[in-house]
Amino acid sequence: MAAGPSNKGIRYIWIGMLAISLIVGLLFGMSPFSVLVEFVKTALHVDTLKLVGIIILVVFLGNLLKERGHLGQLTRSLETLIRAPRVSIILPSAFMGLLPMPAGALLSAHMVDEPGDRVGLSPERKTFLNYWFRHVWEYSWPLYPAMILASAVLDVPVREIILHLFPLPLAAIAFGALFGLRKFPPRPANSPHRERGSRSQYLGLRDLFTSIWPILAVILLVLVFKVEYVLALLIIVTVFIVLGSIRPRKIGRALRQSLSPGMILLILSAMIFKRILEISGALAFVPDFFGRIGLSPLIALFATPFLVAILTGLTIAFVGGTFPLLLPLMTQSDLNFTYLMLAYVGGFSGMLLSPVHLCLLFSTEYFRADLKKVYRLLYLPVSLVVLTALAILFLNKLFA
Repeated sequence: MAAGPSNKGIRYIWIGMLAISLIVGLLFGMSPFSVLVEFVKTALHVDTLKLVGIIILVVFLGNLLKERGHLGQLTRSLETLIRAPRVSIILPSAFMGLLPMPAGALLSAHMVDEPGDRVGLSPERKTFLNYWFRHVWEYSWPLYPAMILASAVLDVPVREIILHLFPLPLAAIAFGALFGLRKFPPRPANSPHRERGSRSQYLGLRDLFTSIWPILAVILLVLVFKVEYVLALLIIVTVFIVLGSIRPRKIGRALRQSLSPGMILLILSAMIFKRILEISGALAFVPDFFGRIGLSPLIALFATPFLVAILTGLTIAFVGGTFPLLLPLMTQSDLNFTYLMLAYVGGFSGMLLSPVHLCLLFSTEYFRADLKKVYRLLYLPVSLVVLTALAILFLNKLFA
């Protein structure tokens, strides 16, 4: 997951969402007791508990991979396999982006630093490439908590969301490469070359597969074989623990790191917020409210997640905090996936530009970059990804 504010910041978010849920319920005629009953019923509902379990298991799997040394194995395999300077700089960050780990850009920073120095990249360019490609998959990668929460809030399968949002990571990769790798310095004549033996290539591929097979297995079970998400995670986590002979001490440490009270309460508050909006009748009021103040639904769909994300730096915050509210604007007879794309790209753009996003702050600090110059590199590709979503939306309207 994209990194975000501190636990204190997360606490403000879930407390705020619960307070708004209470206020909305009371304003729309619910008694305080009935609101509190719905709080408890929603928190204990099987779908809510399943959602919490899925997100805990996803983070737990990432922590187990770290405990087992698979991140180091991934690093070594990429160093063995990668030859082209451009690829050697962006691929480590992209691979790390497959793992939903807080501040993941910091893990890939040292893998970007050395090849970046060899070709004379500025600290700001290294920061941009590491930060940008760490997040290209998060637009539609099914292991990220925000994507899982969006599926629950919108009541559509994760695979459906991925299918309709897949142009966004493609656009992010294209524009990131276009602006991050242009005028790329040539490889210096004294640049070290690793041995190209077929055996070293084989070992590199083997290590690459063994370091990421649990992630690939979960994706295969969920998207191809359509196994229930929580069951697929339980199977792979169990198999990984057994095959890896992971010691109980390491399992316990990984589990403790995965049980974030703030994150769990954020998920619960998002589901409670959605439920109160539904049963109070407030959802029917939302389109009318935006119409009365003269705000276009398209502007509301983009701007609301953008503002929440830029203030929090969390994808899960803009999904949980705004998608229940925006659901009437996304829905006609069925969910309008181009409207979902607009809302998601709005929130994601805010998250990428957020001054409290730890991945951005950690990367900037690691490379000793000028944050203002990093922002100058970010503005254009972020804007072009947004324009891609808008182009898809208007083409869909034109040919619908």
